[in-house]
Amino acid sequence: MRPTEETNFCRVFELPLEYPEGFCFDGSKPVVMQMVDWFNPWPSYYDTDEPETWEEVVVLLRLWLEEKCYVRPGRTYILITDFGESFVFGGLK
Repeated sequence: MRPTEETNFCRVFELPLEYPEGFCFDGSKPVVMQMVDWFNPWPSYYDTDEPETWEEVVVLLRLWLEEKCYVRPGRTYILITDFGESFVFGGLK
């Protein structure tokens, strides 16, 4: 699904190293995520043909994101879009 001009936006968060234990039956448990980036994820052009599917965009974004200065070894990140897509990356360095 290609986003509209208004929804072509995303945020990248660094996920916590540890999460609270136990069930959440009595309510939520706070977790701290750090927002590290934001941008328009669906490209208008690349060196090659413009991607046609979100899966193609993800392949390009993963390569680009792994090179960002904020990506730290052993940390995991989540990219969340305003058009309802997301993916997790990192954690393996």
